[in-house]
Amino acid sequence: MAHEVVPLTREHLLEWYGDKGSGPTVRGIAGLVDGKLAAVAGFWFSGGNVIAFCSLKDEARPYRHAIHRTALSLLNDAKARHKRIIALCDPDEKTSAKWLSRLGFKPDDGDVWTWQTSD
Repeated sequence: MAHEVVPLTREHLLEWYGDKGSGPTVRGIAGLVDGKLAAVAGFWFSGGNVIAFCSLKDEARPYRHAIHRTALSLLNDAKARHKRIIALCDPDEKTSAKWLSRLGFKPDDGDVWTWQTSD
């Protein structure tokens, strides 16, 4: 299986989320496995909030180390520009809380987790 990471486009979002993919401004990456969309990740910018997201198909899961390294890189770039980043902890994904913690997020309110500068 060949994998590739490319800049996220509106077409990727529409393929992944349908009509919901044409919403707020987004920056991120798309993961392709054998030329097919297998992951989307990045940041939604909405109402003054920066919201991190990552959605995977099963085909992307064997690349979990590459996914983690890419997520750290995306987050470090975002942390240099934003004081607060929000993420939702998916209760249906058993490793979601552990991964958000490894990425530097802390539980805030229910399924909402936050990364925030210390100033």
